[in-house]
Amino acid sequence: MKALPLIALVVLGAIVALAYPATSEQITVTAEVPTYVSVVFNYNAVSFGTVQPGTIDYPAPGNSQGLYNVTVSSNVNLNVSIHRTAWTPNDVLTLKFAHALSPAGLTPGVAFEVTIDGTTYSFSEIGEFQEFHGYWLSVPSTAPAGSYSTTVTITYTP
Repeated sequence: MKALPLIALVVLGAIVALAYPATSEQITVTAEVPTYVSVVFNYNAVSFGTVQPGTIDYPAPGNSQGLYNVTVSSNVNLNVSIHRTAWTPNDVLTLKFAHALSPAGLTPGVAFEVTIDGTTYSFSEIGEFQEFHGYWLSVPSTAPAGSYSTTVTITYTP
């Protein structure tokens, strides 16, 4: 058996390469990523204790320590609505609410009143983060004595 000369192998390789040209194809790849929102509250009650008539912007115990916080995880911007029911036995108290990404950002100066009609604020944070809540109570000097309560509803929506 006789070996092919090197030049014959190169020519044969070139012919084979010409006989089988390379081909390519563009492939479209798609995927759907759904909206994801997870909100986990670390609290379910706020107690102001005894608040004297005539008190303005009395802070809920634990505001400055970040006691009232929520772990939020989302891949979209969120709108948050907050409203309350009427105070019982008399709807005469004023509740304020603030939110921040640290307890240091919670001051009555950035708080807004929580009303029966409610209000909405927005988050442009995406990912996982903690949102801290702060509450302040004002009691008019004419508020009748009693044990007061209201229910606050906070809703996170994409």
